Amino acid sequence: MKKYLFRSSIFIAIIFSIFSCGKENAEVQKLETKVEEKAPTPLPVVSEEFNRVALFLSGLPQVDSNYYSQLEKKEFWKLHEEQMKTIWEKAEGSRLSLISSWTEKSLIPKIKSDLPLYYPFAGADFLHAWYFYPNAPAYHLVALENVSKLPEFEKMSDDQFTEYLSSLRNSLRDVIGKSYFITMHMQTDLRSGNYSGILPLYFVFLSRTGHKLLNLETIEIDSLGNHKVTDNKNFPGVRIKMTKDGFNEKELTYMKFDLGNDNLVAKQEYNKWVASLGEKNVFLKAASYLLHYNSFEEARNSIFSNTSSIFQDDSGIAYRYIDSTKFETNIFGEYTRPIKDFGDHTFQKDLESLYLQTPQEKRPTIPFPLGYHVVADKIQNHQLFIRKN
Repeated sequence: MKKYLFRSSIFIAIIFSIFSCGKENAEVQKLETKVEEKAPTPLPVVSEEFNRVALFLSGLPQVDSNYYSQLEKKEFWKLHEEQMKTIWEKAEGSRLSLISSWTEKSLIPKIKSDLPLYYPFAGADFLHAWYFYPNAPAYHLVALENVSKLPEFEKMSDDQFTEYLSSLRNSLRDVIGKSYFITMHMQTDLRSGNYSGILPLYFVFLSRTGHKLLNLETIEIDSLGNHKVTDNKNFPGVRIKMTKDGFNEKELTYMKFDLGNDNLVAKQEYNKWVASLGEKNVFLKAASYLLHYNSFEEARNSIFSNTSSIFQDDSGIAYRYIDSTKFETNIFGEYTRPIKDFGDHTFQKDLESLYLQTPQEKRPTIPFPLGYHVVADKIQNHQLFIRKN
């Protein structure tokens, strides 16, 4: 009996020892695994010149010693820094901070906010695209404005800098004051010698929203509907890779393209490119009511195709084109006649009826100015169409 008990004790001790060793080994392996986990690697920047130019144009100080940091001693840059600060404080106080708050509570919870954003008739308006869709992995903007390369700043005189930066600030007056760009103003702003275009505005908006530029490429759309890097002097678009946290990459593309039927029918590669975006969200603002017309039917179809949501004002897609079997409709504000610049033919009787039939508490006005009615009558209306499952 004693031998049996002795042997049993030895057996239990061995088992306990094996179990303890196994547990210790497991703990050691866990620690080793933790040690082996590498910290994320920051995304590489192809050229810091992009960010130096962006900071300079934005009126923000450089983070290292370079050509542009030397210009910060100049009177023209001190004036630019001061006025850009005032412009941005006005934008944040009157609209941007309010958009962020409203988007977080009233837009993001209703949509698939991590989809790419498609923004036709956008001009250079990455600003509002970012504030309404901060979770988008990519932003695809399309309009008729030229891109053009930036000036050779190293060859510019103080007088040329003064004129150029003044034009840049002027080009911001509409998007900051009214929330949209005016085409005629865009055509006369940002001109210095042989250089013009909206690229400086993208640099300002990216820098002022806390993005770091990783790379910039000039692009075009090939016959298969793919973005292709091009050395063409008259390049129609740009692709910018950027990041906010240094580790997660986002993409911004701008393409100059006529979205009228004739052009889209003749150049099918554009519709192929839109289709390649996959499921997407769409943003429309101050779109000149173009999508009301039959002459923009092709553009309308490309917007509807594989789209999860559309957020717009009444200048976007006419309500009569919204298929209620496919999209749920959410409305905001008060419907009123389009501003006089666009005529009574853009008035939507069916949309007015929808607003009149909907109790006011079910169509709250968004708490910030956005769109054509900001200046004209301050009566705003917006719609959010969400695809049904």
